[in-house]
Amino acid sequence: MDKGLFRRIAVSLLFVFCVTFSYAQHVVGNGKISGEFGFNGMYYIPDSLIGAEPVDSKVRANTYLSLMYNNGGFTVGAQYEFYSFPLIDFEKINYKGQGLTRYYFDYKHKIIQVTAGTFYEQFGNGFTLRSYEERQLGIDNSLLGARIRLTPYRGITIKGVWGIMRNNFDFDYVKRRDFVRGIDGEFAFGDIFPVISEKGFTATIGGSFVSKYEKSENDIYIDIYPGGEQAVGIIPAGKIPANVACWSTRLNFGYEGFRFEAEFAQKVNDPNATNGYIYKKGNALFLSATYSMKGLGVSASFIRSDNMDFRSQRLALAKTPVLAVNCIPAINRQYAYQLISNYSYASQPNGQIGAQLQVNYQIPKKTKLGGKYGTDITFNFSRFHDIDRASVPMADSLGTMSGTEGYKSGFFKFGKKLLYQDVGIEFSHRFDKRWKLILAYNYITYNMDVMQGHGGIMQGHLVSSDLTCKINTKHALRLELQHLYTKEDKGSWLYGMLEYSISPNWFISVGDQWNYGNSDKGQRIHYYNVSAAFVWHTTRIALNFGKTREGILCVGGVCRSVPASYGMGLSVTTSF
Repeated sequence: MDKGLFRRIAVSLLFVFCVTFSYAQHVVGNGKISGEFGFNGMYYIPDSLIGAEPVDSKVRANTYLSLMYNNGGFTVGAQYEFYSFPLIDFEKINYKGQGLTRYYFDYKHKIIQVTAGTFYEQFGNGFTLRSYEERQLGIDNSLLGARIRLTPYRGITIKGVWGIMRNNFDFDYVKRRDFVRGIDGEFAFGDIFPVISEKGFTATIGGSFVSKYEKSENDIYIDIYPGGEQAVGIIPAGKIPANVACWSTRLNFGYEGFRFEAEFAQKVNDPNATNGYIYKKGNALFLSATYSMKGLGVSASFIRSDNMDFRSQRLALAKTPVLAVNCIPAINRQYAYQLISNYSYASQPNGQIGAQLQVNYQIPKKTKLGGKYGTDITFNFSRFHDIDRASVPMADSLGTMSGTEGYKSGFFKFGKKLLYQDVGIEFSHRFDKRWKLILAYNYITYNMDVMQGHGGIMQGHLVSSDLTCKINTKHALRLELQHLYTKEDKGSWLYGMLEYSISPNWFISVGDQWNYGNSDKGQRIHYYNVSAAFVWHTTRIALNFGKTREGILCVGGVCRSVPASYGMGLSVTTSF
């Protein structure tokens, strides 16, 4: 990308931003315009030491502009994305291009809401349908079609959708031979019968049914090994289901401080690239129970998913969530610690079983241990395994599970392969109005082979501290220190970050990750980063310079790989 072209793009984007921002200050008729603008750019510097490869265009950026006009019950919106020269991690997942990615009309009046165009929707916990946007990960699986939402009586909600799922920047929807349709219903008995909520109870039941259609036109060729000899097998197009259905039922119940939640989903046979073209039915179960009272909170969750990767197109690979119709969430505790984030658990929809337990306790205020403000203690334990699998006789005779029902699995039986385990404890204590300290310890077991495709099993001890000093009502200083000790992967790490903030406008930080425990002395690298951010009303401008280590980025159990990089970044976001 030459400098002249970059200047033209930058000036154009600045012009669009200024025009839309000034235009948004005016009410149009009886309605008003609102919107959002985002720019995330970077100048890349090659660094062979960390694996930051030279790129064709050193200056790259992700840019989008969203506009929405609202007038009473009518809403019209559109979004344009310019990702022709995206950040390199987005280019590697093929999130590259430009165009009008969202355009919709929505009408809402009393008991009915109708949407035409592109939209997002989720049924229950997302086991059957989750159409959403996660900009950090490069996920946007919006549906282009129509949605209707009915509320015929208080506490009763019925939703229906039909649409074609977005496939990055491929906008040739006319040639698509796949689409998604579904219906969801929910009954909140506390709203339907107020006497229930007056007694302190909450109770909700719901269910959904989703079907994806993809015309079966081509045979699928697979490798088979009858008698140990390699041969080519064929799955005829006529034997590949065009309609794949998935249904679920869910329940929520609560009384005072207790709450119980459950959802079960099942998918019919769905041979696709992510499961190796097997015909086994899929299912998923989620259970959660929580109890809270003054000073104490306990939560326990269980999840099992088996062959539940559900895509709009059967040839889509599991490396990215592109064309994913549903989403099986991760239930483990999510952390903001820098060193542990590179070993985040990625939910495994085609095979996982595990549980999570968390206990929150507050040592009372004005006691010897609690001090003036009390001390918060959080204990966490989570463990996830692969499911138990025993191949069916036909798979044994063919030497492959492809083209067969694959395997059988005991529903509550844990497989031998450990995917992830986390044992952690955290202490949070405020000494006075100025000083606050958080101390944490975690012991992590992480299956890198499954999560990242290399590296075996990593076992690590992480110690973290977060000290905040509130200098006055506006100025604050925060120091974060972390140490990860491990003999696996790239060895042990140290991390330090010092942040100075002038509320509510300025944030300045200096940080460094040091891979001091790498067995290769030449790879004991410092990944430093200097950043500054300015916030004014709804606008945020941030500048950073430094190195990023190769790893993964996860949000809610959905992950993607992040390549090593070095350079200067600029981001601007604003809403109006």
